[in-house]
Amino acid sequence: MSGAGQAFDISRVLVSEEVRQIRREGWTGVLALAQGDIAKGLYFMDGEIVFAASTVEEDRLGANLYRIGRITEPQFRAAMTAAQTPGRRLGQALIDAGVLKREELAAAVEGQAERIALSVLRWTSGRLQRRAMERPLPADLILELKTGRLLLLGARLFPNPRRLEVALGGPGTRLRRVAIRPFAYDQLPTSSPERAVLALSARETTLGDALSLPHPRDQLLRAVYGLVASGMVETHEAAPAAPEAPEEIEVEIEVEPAAEPALEPGSALGEVGPAFEAGPADDEVGSEPDAPPSPDTGEQRARSLLERGQRQAAVELLTTLVEMYPDAHGCRRLLAMTLAQAGSFQKDVESHCLAALEMDSKDTELRHRLATYYRRAGMTARAMLQLRKILSDDPGHAGAWRDLGELEAAEGKRGR
Repeated sequence: MSGAGQAFDISRVLVSEEVRQIRREGWTGVLALAQGDIAKGLYFMDGEIVFAASTVEEDRLGANLYRIGRITEPQFRAAMTAAQTPGRRLGQALIDAGVLKREELAAAVEGQAERIALSVLRWTSGRLQRRAMERPLPADLILELKTGRLLLLGARLFPNPRRLEVALGGPGTRLRRVAIRPFAYDQLPTSSPERAVLALSARETTLGDALSLPHPRDQLLRAVYGLVASGMVETHEAAPAAPEAPEEIEVEIEVEPAAEPALEPGSALGEVGPAFEAGPADDEVGSEPDAPPSPDTGEQRARSLLERGQRQAAVELLTTLVEMYPDAHGCRRLLAMTLAQAGSFQKDVESHCLAALEMDSKDTELRHRLATYYRRAGMTARAMLQLRKILSDDPGHAGAWRDLGELEAAEGKRGR
């Protein structure tokens, strides 16, 4: 349905239909969804949902465990405090404290991902966007979620049955129950409408006949769509197809993507190599090393030093500039981006990054650099916080989805 990188209006495109299309394509990547300031992501490998993440506080692992009564508030707070220690994760802290067993934690992570997936399958507004990735999650962090099962459960709670009816096609659409069930349907609680539709479609029937069964129409629509979307029932169009209103939700309303912000010169230092404007001549760089005439000129000289591989000289120059001109955002940002390439945690590096982000809170490139810095230092909780902030501002940020998915999946999956 949607092309890679294009954004689509969920009021016109069913999330479940996009998931079905992804399954048919065997696509791999993240389906990023946004609704206001909320961002959620479904992770796919070869067309199947393998994880889900969210920027909503209530969707986080600890909040879920506390809400369902599996841990107490003091245990939650203690684990959150422990997770601030470099190299510690919330899940590991709960295991170390004897609050959870490892298999219980793994089950909680799976339940967390399932709840997030089901929540977006019920969305009727917002936008969605695909972000292709060869490896959205490491193989050992992939969860065994059943996509068909999730589609069935999501359809049961979808608030607008009329949209499901349009997606199913005309009353002549033929229905037939599959011979081999794609998942353990019998282990789920079932409804009378679902059982009636399955019985009727044991031999080929039509959508019109299924919707004529003696049950409320809305319940029948949810039942038929859920069974079809999940793969329990196959469909094909009658020939000739009965005239029907245009499939309005299948019409892709393409949102013109915002122009990608031009990267500041040298904004990806250490990642994509030199990308600077031409700097002053070498003799000019050395003419006034201790007293640059202005922040702009000093920043340009620092970029020239970085381009020639003189990192320490550039750091010293930028440090002097920041001390002389505390409000010089360009100098502080370049200093923060350069220092954040370090491998071990240093308080002054964090301070420069946070100060630059206070000047421009929407600087997702710098925030992602800070999140990566925290992650390398083993400060998982801080890294996840910054990644969630990135996704609140830019729900389609592929790198942030990848990193957040890896960190959240590792909470309870690794080492199981």
